[in-house]
Amino acid sequence: MQYGWGPRGLPHMVEPQCHCRRSVLGALDYSSNTLFYQTESGSVTRADVTDFLEQVAKQGDERLTILVLDNAPVHRGIDEELRERWFFEYNMCLLYLPAYSPELNLIEMVWKQAKYHWR
Repeated sequence: MQYGWGPRGLPHMVEPQCHCRRSVLGALDYSSNTLFYQTESGSVTRADVTDFLEQVAKQGDERLTILVLDNAPVHRGIDEELRERWFFEYNMCLLYLPAYSPELNLIEMVWKQAKYHWR
């Protein structure tokens, strides 16, 4: 606050704004038209992403599951051994979108709608 008014002799009190940063991880299942999501307070870490993807993998069935990821730094650091385990254990593989191609990232439409309704 740059300036304000208050009674003389009393401390100045400013109510904090209630804006808390929330991050959301999400995955779309096109076959069942389902959105999987997880919220985090603050920034998302690589560990948050791997935990979320592990939960998504457990939701799948015996059919091949292909997860399409953008090139965010937290998405790129998934260990190769973990990716192999997901493939053999859950029949799930990860594919990455080409760099600088947000038009191919379909979940961005979901985030756009969500932000519209949240604001």
